[in-house]
Amino acid sequence: MSTKSLWKILATFTGAASVLTATLAIPTSALASTTEFSCSAEGVYVEVSRLSNGKLRYAAYNIPTTLQRPDLLLNNGTVRRDKNGDLVYRFRNGNYLYAAVKDEGYGRVLVYKNNRLIATKYCGDV
Repeated sequence: MSTKSLWKILATFTGAASVLTATLAIPTSALASTTEFSCSAEGVYVEVSRLSNGKLRYAAYNIPTTLQRPDLLLNNGTVRRDKNGDLVYRFRNGNYLYAAVKDEGYGRVLVYKNNRLIATKYCGDV
């Protein structure tokens, strides 16, 4: 069994994926199991992944990027369908809310501060 697999098993059983990544410097990408949403928009690349422990992770990379280290990394997001049937992934960071919308088009990323929309980025607008 590879070392990477052992870390995944350990993170799953302990529920401590974020503790492992911070303490042992394991890249969070080693714990991600599937990409739920990705978006390349003006100035940013966003990826929402479901970790092997079932939790959602939001990673944002300022462009240009090598995708080695995200500029913003948020865990424990939620997902729901809106009234149009689009999937909306939501992540909180203090007064900020980041929403990644997976719709019939390319999708979009919304940023709210104190519940007011401050930015909209459309995927595919690069």
